[in-house]
Amino acid sequence: MNYASKIRAQLFEKGIARALKHRDFLIFALTNWLATIGNWFQRVGIGWLAWELTHSGFWLGAVALVEALPLLVFIVFAGAIIDRVDRLRLIRQLQILVIVFGILLVSLTALDLMNIYLLSLIAFSLGMVQTFHLPIRLTLVPNLVPRGDLTPAVAFNSALYNSARFFGPALAGFIIANFSVTVNFAFAIVGFIAFTIGLIVINPRNDEHQSKKSIGLIADVMEGVRYIARHSGLGPVLLFAFIGASLSRPFMDLAPGFADDVFHRGAEGFGLLLSAIGIGGIGGATALANYGKTQGQMNISLGALAGTALFLLAFTSTQNFWFALICCVFLGVTLGVSTNAPQILLQNAVDGAMRGRVMSLYGLTYRAGPALGALIMGGASTYFGLQIPVAAGAILCLVTVLIMLPKRKRLAVEMERDHTAPPIEEAKTT
Repeated sequence: MNYASKIRAQLFEKGIARALKHRDFLIFALTNWLATIGNWFQRVGIGWLAWELTHSGFWLGAVALVEALPLLVFIVFAGAIIDRVDRLRLIRQLQILVIVFGILLVSLTALDLMNIYLLSLIAFSLGMVQTFHLPIRLTLVPNLVPRGDLTPAVAFNSALYNSARFFGPALAGFIIANFSVTVNFAFAIVGFIAFTIGLIVINPRNDEHQSKKSIGLIADVMEGVRYIARHSGLGPVLLFAFIGASLSRPFMDLAPGFADDVFHRGAEGFGLLLSAIGIGGIGGATALANYGKTQGQMNISLGALAGTALFLLAFTSTQNFWFALICCVFLGVTLGVSTNAPQILLQNAVDGAMRGRVMSLYGLTYRAGPALGALIMGGASTYFGLQIPVAAGAILCLVTVLIMLPKRKRLAVEMERDHTAPPIEEAKTT
């Protein structure tokens, strides 16, 4: 087979195209991409408004934490509820709330009624919706493709997310700088409407509701906790993902301060920093999609977090905006991989009836961890500036990788095997 044939086979037979053959996944992924662009419009607008209203690193972190607070408090209950109900019906209803809050942001900014407290309240309300919305989105993907196509599907979804992280912040920064934050919020609603339409027309392949009668919400939560505690791989991988996200990703929530206070580039600089991360993220997630295997994801997770830490140290060492943009491109690559390789491991290993509870906890690492880190780093920036706290987080990331290295082989055996087959010990006795 010549080199061109190998590339063609990788792209169209072994990699991303395996996931794209499935109609419902394709519709979900593309409309979710439009909604993600809308989310970035909204996040950039909220972050910039928080900075414009206060010029405080603490408030940047505080608004990020307020949005993530419902995740911290209610996520385990959300996971248990998601495992009980029709997930598709619930997310359709939640999308209506997302659109309503989008309209509220447009109205308050257009009428010049916004202040930091109202902004925080809206962020909290959006966070409450996301407590259910995010884990449902994560649980839907495995129900739209066969298990054998799960790795390219998850990674392709991530590639779209990172392309949205490129286009969304860049366009949002341009719109805010040249028009207004109100116009920016209005464009976000278009993406939310597109995703709502997509959710209406898809039909998942299978139903992962609990097979037995539920005995109560608290009992369902405790069942999920016991399941994770008994499992030899889920807990360590979730903890690794949470620590890594809490220490490495807060710099994105603090990016308005870096753009304005460190690099003196304003809203457009803020958009460019996040867009540079998105460019790298597209590359990282696409490479992960075309890798197309669960095997090796544990080592990939560790290597990607170590790379993220090193590029963060480079990013925090400079006041040169263009060098910082280059660092952000490489950060996008490593963040795109370090975020999704653990997700692939979790999706592969978890029992379908427990998927909502486990992936809701992954959602906690994805949003609440960085927000908690942003509050701590943002508060510390009052005394040390923005660069030193972020650099300290990068050093702790390297420490985390070193601690996990001795455990990587055991975790790889448990998390990367084919979970449709019986465990190794059981297979030997049958």
